[in-house]
Amino acid sequence: MITKKYNKVKAGVLSFLLPLTAMLFTACSPDDFEGADINGIPTVSGVDYQITVDQETNQMIASYTPQPGTYPVWILDGTSYSTLQEVGYKNNEAGTHTIELRLGNRNGISQTGIKKEYTFNESKIDYSNDFRRIANKEWRIDHKEVAHMACGPAGTAGTGWWSAQPDEKKAFGVYDDRLIFSADNLKGGAFTYNSGVDGLTYVNKGTTKWGAPTNDDWDAVVVDGNGEQISSWSFEVYDWEDADGNVTKQTYIQLAPNTAFPYISSDEQYENPRFRIESLTAKKMVLIYEPKDRSIAWRFIFTSDPEEKGFFGFDANSDFNMWKNVDYNMFFWYAPGWNQIADPGFEANGNDYTVFLPEATTDQWQAQMAFKTTNISTTADKHYDFSCILNSDKDLNGVTVKLVMDGDDNVFYFADRIDLKAGENYIFWKSDMPGIDMERVNLFFDFGGCQAGTTVNIFNIVLKDHANNDGTVLPDKPTVEWVDVNSPENLGAGFNTAGTMSFWWADGGWSQIADPGFSYANGVYTITANDATVSEWQAQCAINGVPLHIEKGQAYDVRVTVTTNMELARATVKVNKDPDVTNDPNTLCYNGSFALEDGENVLQFVNVVAKNGPDEIEFDQAKFILDFGGCPAGFEARVSDIIIQKHKAQ
Repeated sequence: MITKKYNKVKAGVLSFLLPLTAMLFTACSPDDFEGADINGIPTVSGVDYQITVDQETNQMIASYTPQPGTYPVWILDGTSYSTLQEVGYKNNEAGTHTIELRLGNRNGISQTGIKKEYTFNESKIDYSNDFRRIANKEWRIDHKEVAHMACGPAGTAGTGWWSAQPDEKKAFGVYDDRLIFSADNLKGGAFTYNSGVDGLTYVNKGTTKWGAPTNDDWDAVVVDGNGEQISSWSFEVYDWEDADGNVTKQTYIQLAPNTAFPYISSDEQYENPRFRIESLTAKKMVLIYEPKDRSIAWRFIFTSDPEEKGFFGFDANSDFNMWKNVDYNMFFWYAPGWNQIADPGFEANGNDYTVFLPEATTDQWQAQMAFKTTNISTTADKHYDFSCILNSDKDLNGVTVKLVMDGDDNVFYFADRIDLKAGENYIFWKSDMPGIDMERVNLFFDFGGCQAGTTVNIFNIVLKDHANNDGTVLPDKPTVEWVDVNSPENLGAGFNTAGTMSFWWADGGWSQIADPGFSYANGVYTITANDATVSEWQAQCAINGVPLHIEKGQAYDVRVTVTTNMELARATVKVNKDPDVTNDPNTLCYNGSFALEDGENVLQFVNVVAKNGPDEIEFDQAKFILDFGGCPAGFEARVSDIIIQKHKAQ
């Protein structure tokens, strides 16, 4: 049970409701916006968008990335529905629906729109696909996505009044909450709510179950006494009424009465928690809650992707950390204007050090401090890792960090200069550095260029043998800035428009069998396995003969989206010169161990160069190869959004 202990927190914008029409002009001040200009209303001329329809789940997803200064206005079956870049709609009944895109900006909304129809071919009662996507996974609020929590009018996507920005509610104890839907049968099972390591559940103003305040100026963060509640859940179909009064059958997640949830909007939600499924894939779930009086729609976006744990350097508490038992003598040379003055203030508290810089300096090396160790040495036959965290209370550019041999300033592991932003941790780290014979190691910092009255904190210093694994997971390589699939910079656009594909499928004995089921429409290749396969290369699919100029020595990024109806332990993606009479050694990229989840999978290669063995090559025509060898009969893959671009690192 949830106890009555709680902490008051000032109300956030979850409590603030504002009609969409009143929001159109709130972003501009009188200084930069003097009124709407009818000539500045956007048009949809030349605009298009893509919709995908999943006939297995009767789910439509539409998406459009607007130009700066505009936003999409989605109209579903004649009713204004959402202003997000991506919108989903799910309906268990067969039928034809319309989706219309208009564009808005500060001057108004386009007079016309682009309307498309889509059809759900069959009414759905079988929950097996939804069940497979939701069950036995750990779900959490996707706090990095816009509108991960939101509200709006009933009968809509629940975003018209307020949408949370990334991490907006991090102080309210909601992002570490976890949900698990266990698999008892194909309709439901046990439901586990865990309030996370902080033990907090976010409760809206006006609730009474835990003695939370009813004052309209406050929300509450409620302490969950045992941290975990086990209840039950099931898929149910209820009537849903859109904003125009149209009633359709919709799939809901029904929780048992009095079940907790990461955000409890009202007593009614807690007493009868049922959530309409707007969309559900293997990694993303969008739920909408509406009370009986239809006064509001609350939106929640969940993800089953594991939470990314931030990198904070190597483990300072590990026994592998040589700094853990360091002995040292401190050295200072503090010289504003190159005239040495008294040493700065300094405090040490274990592996946590603070230096107080009372006078301003202007140049590098005018504010030196060093840990001159007496018991740390390194050798040339090993490799080493280093990290530390720095935090300055004022901006401080050009800080020097140097790990150097005692007695010889010209022998060092690194001598880097970094910039510190006021109040922000800077994680400085190096990995797998070739060793140097050093009888004693000195760690220098220089804060030359500091402002008067600057305080710098240095903590969690680590120096260790690289061969000793302290469990630290290093940050991923720099992320890639991907071009739009329809951009002229997408050199692989031809793979999305060719519409032809060749096959070589074989049974477990490597005897060729009939081609799989295949269709192509609107840039999507749909491949359906009529027969089971066993091994890699027994389910080959290739888009052939596409012009693609690959330059010798040029680095490329390659990306493809593969959406499947079930998990597959391994799949292969390969881009080759075509034709290739030398058994495919002329390769831009190749990975034979992609694991596919049920739902959307984005497979990518970053910073790859075309080679034949060790030699860099070039070619002007290519084939895109996918292999699903090992798939069972009934496996379906939808291949889309192929991008090949010159390498673009963010």
